[in-house]
Amino acid sequence: MSMTASAPRRQARRSVLFSPKFLAGYGLVVGFALLTLAVILIHAGTVLNFGFPLLAAMLGAVLFITRRGVYVAFVWWIWLFTPLVRRLVDFQSGYHSLSPVMLTPLLLTLFGTFAIAARPRIVLQRRLLPFSLFGLVLVYGLFVGMALNGLAASLYDFANWFVPLGFGLFLLTDTKHAGENRQAFLHAAIVGLLGTSLYGIYQFFDFPPWDEYWLVHSHFAAAGPGLSEKVRLFGPLNSPGPYSIALLAPLVFALAAKGPSKIVASAVGYPAFGLSLVRSAWGNWLLAVAYLVFRIGGKLRLRVLLTALIIGALAFPLLTIGPVADQLAKRFSTFNNLQQDESVQARESLYENFTGEAFSQPIGLGLGYNGLATKLNTTVTPGFDSGVLEIPYEFGWVGGAAMFLAILLLVLRILSIQRFSKDHFEIACGGVLLAVLGENLAGLNFPGLGGFIMWSAAAFAYGAPVAAARRTIRQ
Repeated sequence: MSMTASAPRRQARRSVLFSPKFLAGYGLVVGFALLTLAVILIHAGTVLNFGFPLLAAMLGAVLFITRRGVYVAFVWWIWLFTPLVRRLVDFQSGYHSLSPVMLTPLLLTLFGTFAIAARPRIVLQRRLLPFSLFGLVLVYGLFVGMALNGLAASLYDFANWFVPLGFGLFLLTDTKHAGENRQAFLHAAIVGLLGTSLYGIYQFFDFPPWDEYWLVHSHFAAAGPGLSEKVRLFGPLNSPGPYSIALLAPLVFALAAKGPSKIVASAVGYPAFGLSLVRSAWGNWLLAVAYLVFRIGGKLRLRVLLTALIIGALAFPLLTIGPVADQLAKRFSTFNNLQQDESVQARESLYENFTGEAFSQPIGLGLGYNGLATKLNTTVTPGFDSGVLEIPYEFGWVGGAAMFLAILLLVLRILSIQRFSKDHFEIACGGVLLAVLGENLAGLNFPGLGGFIMWSAAAFAYGAPVAAARRTIRQ
């Protein structure tokens, strides 16, 4: 590790968590959270429909300018907890299929994308080709979507795909604040792990009325009947799938982090992760951990394994509580007979029956044809519950091939960079990238929270070599 790469990290460890400047920034975030809670407690949730995204964007702008690391942490937390705020608001003001609250993560993350737009030449670096190529495919999908699916739907879908990508590029090229961004991101991940896990455990043992209200009115059945000790956890997120990814990433980061907070957060996180009952996420977590253990050296590998044993010992009592153990045992038992499992059968049927159709669109249907974006369009087009099939169907033959090429180049680039890396966090980010990519076999995870985690992990996984290359670029 070069001195230029390690210096900002040492500076970040001194400043981000302990400097009065950054403590004041975190104080603003806590104040924003308390204000939001106070408005909900006085049953004035209707105000938050527009007040929450507006105030969050204002605070995000201030933090982006004055306290960059706190801004990065704030963005992470907003992605995690905005769906819960939306449910609380809907519980008081009535269910809205189109909630302005849900725009908050995109609005906040957009500041990072604007930073890249101010320096467009930086994306011309050859080593950033995977990011640039992926972005070009999205622009192509936007134009096709505007022609076929309408302006509003295609623009919203484009934002869900492009803004997380732009944020990843921002993290990758923000040399001045590289150390504090890295430390704040990791800190936010551990704090977020603790918060989302505790809410998930509460949700399992005492299912909240606002969550039940949302399940009923959104007609979302994948979480189960919405009863205590029977629900598939989705925590503050809106679905078990995104919730499992929101836990998977920090659980892997925790193995590479230092300090006691990672132990406490992980001890609660693993039971919550298990109770999401997302088997693909379990498998991809194993992939990420195996990558981390394989890449690090002997003594460091022993430390990671020892950390895992301590976390396992602390999590074990919660995992063995009757209802928790029953749910996990029932889900694990499906591994013994996957051919009879309904979800596995549905997945096999999907790939058998629709693979040909997914590759039958030479131009593609464009952005906005599927998912949440269809709520902005009168035409609802059926999509595929698979990222692998979704890409060619949405972006066509040339666009789909270019996007798969961008993903391949990204993975190969990071594997090459990390051959000689000794940095735990960078290696853990490489594992998380592989895990989120693997999750696309079970569902599309490039837009939204999945994309935010994936592109952020990719940025940090690039590590010191890109930091050195950035110094050769004329600003």
